[in-house]
Amino acid sequence: MTTNIFAFVIVLGVLIFFHELGHFLVARLFGVGVEKFSLGFGPRLFGKTVGLTDYRISAVPLGGYVKMVGDEPDAELEPELIPYSFTHKNVYKRILIVAAGPFFNLLLAAIIYTAFFIFIGTEDIRPVVNHVTPDSPAHKAGIHIGDTINSVDGTPVTAWGDINRLIADADGNPVKIQYTHADRLAQTTVTPQTKVAKDILGDDMPYFDAGFSGLPPLKAVVGDVAEGYPAKKAGLKKGDRIVEINGTPVDGWHDMKDIISQSKGEALTLRVLRGQESLSVEIVPVLFSEENVLGEKVNSYRIGISTPGVDIPEADLVIIKLGPIDAALESVKQTYQISRLTILSIGKLIKGTVSTKTLGGPIMIAEMAGQQAKAGLTNLIFFIAVLSINLAILNFLPIPVLDGGHLMFFFIEAIIRRPVNLRMREIAQQAGIFILIMLMIFVFYNDIMRLFSN
Repeated sequence: MTTNIFAFVIVLGVLIFFHELGHFLVARLFGVGVEKFSLGFGPRLFGKTVGLTDYRISAVPLGGYVKMVGDEPDAELEPELIPYSFTHKNVYKRILIVAAGPFFNLLLAAIIYTAFFIFIGTEDIRPVVNHVTPDSPAHKAGIHIGDTINSVDGTPVTAWGDINRLIADADGNPVKIQYTHADRLAQTTVTPQTKVAKDILGDDMPYFDAGFSGLPPLKAVVGDVAEGYPAKKAGLKKGDRIVEINGTPVDGWHDMKDIISQSKGEALTLRVLRGQESLSVEIVPVLFSEENVLGEKVNSYRIGISTPGVDIPEADLVIIKLGPIDAALESVKQTYQISRLTILSIGKLIKGTVSTKTLGGPIMIAEMAGQQAKAGLTNLIFFIAVLSINLAILNFLPIPVLDGGHLMFFFIEAIIRRPVNLRMREIAQQAGIFILIMLMIFVFYNDIMRLFSN
């Protein structure tokens, strides 16, 4: 619990500091006076006043704010303060000041990713072929297990991440593969096939598959056997290898999984190898229902076994570090991808295709922060990056009280060339506060129900 609270304070402090720093720096850039720069809400605990600005730490560590001169449209100001007033700046400057907060949260994520790509790097696999799918483009092109890929379309590769990226960039067009086979250089042309998989949101995701991989095939070998499931009752054990189902040969884990999931609960006869012994086992799969990462119900037939996973030798692993420019570009891509997933998730929540039970509040964030802190500093920093992106996207939503709500009014002002009616803004602000209060009550309820269900 102590770790959770400490990690939560650290995470929230970093996120809020960067968010408010964005507002503060751009406000000062445009000559707007800042009266308070506060981390937290409520009574002032301690701080220091420099010039006009009171830099403070406040009692409630669930947010923060920047109080600018004249940020309330109906505020009465001394004549000498008018040049420093937020309200008296032109609308485009006000837009930039407000947008700077969430933009700095995106910037924080990009900075974290850039530093990671430069100093820590990503783990990848050496470009050695460990699996070739029968009758695939790579198989037909003459590529074999054990071959080393040297280049794709003339671009040298150092890991499988390079190969996959270059094949994806070819957009389904033929690619020239230079490789080493039996200590001899060779070259061939591969035309990837278009396939469809499900992304993390459950949507169809087309991709290009050449039919070879640096990972060995996942064999149909039993890992753990779940208590109470058909596999346990039938006597399957860890290490058993399933080679045949209803007379159909099983080439790997995915073949086996497909046959079981399509069984519709009908009895299956499995031929199993246990050491040198061959066994015949009859199993009736059961319908299993669970929620995916987005809270959507997923039904499938299972027998209650898990894969032992793929053991990649240390010698086949490489650490890829990028130069500053490449790292910065890759960090922008990473930030964009997470932003896109966040926006799509919000859309699915609104449409009702994703359960609102997936929403969480401070308690959930504290738990996750504590888990990441226990897993290591790198995990915690990555968590801050993802959360920072989520905070940015949420703040850009056009809900009054949030930055997005202010931006909505300023864009309307820019179009109609006059400020939005003050009474209308007040009503919208009250509606926005009500929405946020209801949302907070709901996520706290979700958090509490999650605690009781664990």
